[in-house]
Amino acid sequence: MKPIINSLHIYSRFLLIVGCLLASSSFSQNQLEELAGDGGILFHSPSGEVLESLNPENSLIPASLVKIPLAQVALNTLGEDFQFETHFYRNESGDLLIRGLGDPFLVSEEIATIAEVLSQRGLSEVRRLVMDDSAFELNGDLPLEFNADDPYAARNSALAVNFNTVNLAWNASGNLISGEEQTPLTPLALEFSEQLSAGESQRINLGSDPEDGLRQGQQLFNFFLKESGITVLDSEFYHEALSDEWNLYYKHFNSRSLREILAGMLRFSNNFIANQLFLALGALSSGFPATSESAREVLHQQLTEIYGNGVGINPQSLLMLEGSGLSRQQRVTARGMMQIMEAFRPYADLLPEVNEVLRKSGTLTGVYNFSGYIQRPDGLYPYVILTNQGVNNRDEILQFLNRSI
Repeated sequence: MKPIINSLHIYSRFLLIVGCLLASSSFSQNQLEELAGDGGILFHSPSGEVLESLNPENSLIPASLVKIPLAQVALNTLGEDFQFETHFYRNESGDLLIRGLGDPFLVSEEIATIAEVLSQRGLSEVRRLVMDDSAFELNGDLPLEFNADDPYAARNSALAVNFNTVNLAWNASGNLISGEEQTPLTPLALEFSEQLSAGESQRINLGSDPEDGLRQGQQLFNFFLKESGITVLDSEFYHEALSDEWNLYYKHFNSRSLREILAGMLRFSNNFIANQLFLALGALSSGFPATSESAREVLHQQLTEIYGNGVGINPQSLLMLEGSGLSRQQRVTARGMMQIMEAFRPYADLLPEVNEVLRKSGTLTGVYNFSGYIQRPDGLYPYVILTNQGVNNRDEILQFLNRSI
């Protein structure tokens, strides 16, 4: 009888353990549902097996998660090694026209390089510097394009320098200095400093007037051309569109590849870069001048081609109205976003890494999202967490998914 009793005892303990495990699993699942509310969650294995699924068809605000499909479209359309261009033209009067084509990374270091190249090409004197931003036609429908002082809300433009911002600082004596060693204090920067009080360094955007950004660009080009030995006779501001009187003199390709620019956009969630890229994609596909309307048409077409694959995904599950994610009219489903993450695997390393988890956040008031990959020795586990609610539970949800592997 003893062996039978021992067997019954072992079997009872086995049932108890299984029951506890099932109860624990049920509790965790209930807890996950409580944390997510009406949010959408999808979690896949490296082979594509669904490990967790909650409200995958709910249409929710993606916020900055839209930067991931934007990056995917750019990589598919342009290629990793694509370089943005800025064109330079001369006329018979000895003027130099700078035509912007949406380069999101036309920064001081790049302008200094351009000035050196122009000098090496034999340019020694310029009568007038003329700024041309006509490659973009903006009607103010990009979110936070106007009436916001934050650097991330800088106005987009076909010709913008240093992300259409100025960086100001004060030294120990309380004197105003440039917040960047590589960027001189321009007359326009001094004007903007009058609105501020001395203190810590501040990066501010150049406001709603498109001429402010162009003036800053003209003044920086003026400075760096002179540094390279090129005389600018007339330092006044001139703003014209390209016409037949101008002849192409030099095409400059930004020293940063598209992959490098996308890495910065995704790691720092730079909204200015995102919408520069959004508009440029529209123009490069449908021609200049770029408009937000043409960019949307191009993006919708590209998104359908990349993610549709004939499997009947509702276009509304991938709705993209602009590139930054600031628009609350944009929508995505967890299922649609998961298809994006599956396709984005080859570029997973472009996402920020936190504690061995690759993740892109999407945050607005009442919007708390994560999307990315949990890294394990057997591969990448893609996940999508969409919560549009008052309480931010995305960290706890991500921890739950991480522990469940």
